[in-house]
Amino acid sequence: MLSFLFPPVCPLCGKTLLKKHAKLCSKCEKKNIFIQEPVCYSCGKQIESYEAEYCNDCIKHSKSFTKGMGLCIYREPVIQSLAAIKYKNKRVFAEYYLSEIQKRKLIQLKKIQPDLVIPVPLHASKRRKRGFNQAEIFAEGIADMIGCPMEKKLVLRKRDTKPLKKMDPLQRKRTLAKAFQGNQEIYEKTGRPKTVLVIDDIYTTGATSEGVTRALKKLGVSKVYIFCIAIGQGYS
Repeated sequence: MLSFLFPPVCPLCGKTLLKKHAKLCSKCEKKNIFIQEPVCYSCGKQIESYEAEYCNDCIKHSKSFTKGMGLCIYREPVIQSLAAIKYKNKRVFAEYYLSEIQKRKLIQLKKIQPDLVIPVPLHASKRRKRGFNQAEIFAEGIADMIGCPMEKKLVLRKRDTKPLKKMDPLQRKRTLAKAFQGNQEIYEKTGRPKTVLVIDDIYTTGATSEGVTRALKKLGVSKVYIFCIAIGQGYS
């Protein structure tokens, strides 16, 4: 009865699934949404040549975090799908991404052996408005699958920044450089972790990841790994 009243939908495009037990609609099944080798050794962005170790962005702008990784390429229909989670409360779509992470990235994530998993935090005003933090949903799922504790208050977002999509990469980095602050009390309570895995939904310029990494390193964290559901292409 419930499946009749609330038929399952494709987590990428939102269309009703007609095939029984199907994860995606027939159209989305044909799309290549996952990051494939070769990837940038630094940020995890898909690159064109195996001969290149880094993407153009990381060549121009070195990163403070140890290594970045991702699941999908940030393009349609992933853009629409992640926006639906964030802005339309389609949290059920996150289950699809977590199942694919377990299938495709579990070994890589376990090799990190993090002391702690944390989500990129939302400012309190945005969390109140949205009702949840989408990065936290993914962080909880990943922490559970690799058997690692998750802490959502190790880094706080102290500034409510303007929409980043309207800024160029340099403006984003300047804006986010002081947006995050480490929580010393939580750092002590969690045993002064040295290796932290940071989870976010989207990576484009890397400004958010840089801001969180610097806040963590000020606390005393040695290694910061970034895992994002989707990583963009280009940017500099």
